[in-house]
Amino acid sequence: MAQSSIKISSYEGEPCIEIKGEWDQPSLDSLIKAFQKTISKVESRLFLRLTEADYLDSAGLGVIMFNMNELAKRNAKLILLDPSAEMRQILRTTSLDKVLEIR
Repeated sequence: MAQSSIKISSYEGEPCIEIKGEWDQPSLDSLIKAFQKTISKVESRLFLRLTEADYLDSAGLGVIMFNMNELAKRNAKLILLDPSAEMRQILRTTSLDKVLEIR
């Protein structure tokens, strides 16, 4: 399994969480903490960069959807940035590409 890593930065003046590697149930704590840390700083958008993400299991997708809904309650949105080919396939397979905004 590829090592997973996470970085918090900004993109277009809003918070951006960048994840790399493979994400499954045991590694999700850091993703959850990153969302908790950044969601309060969101004005209108939170970006999630998936350029170097290789895999996200159903629990990871659930974390993304939960936070998308939390942002929607605040009239903000989650935007996925440049998903890798692997992530695009996962999003297509789960039909989340129709629900999530992808750039």
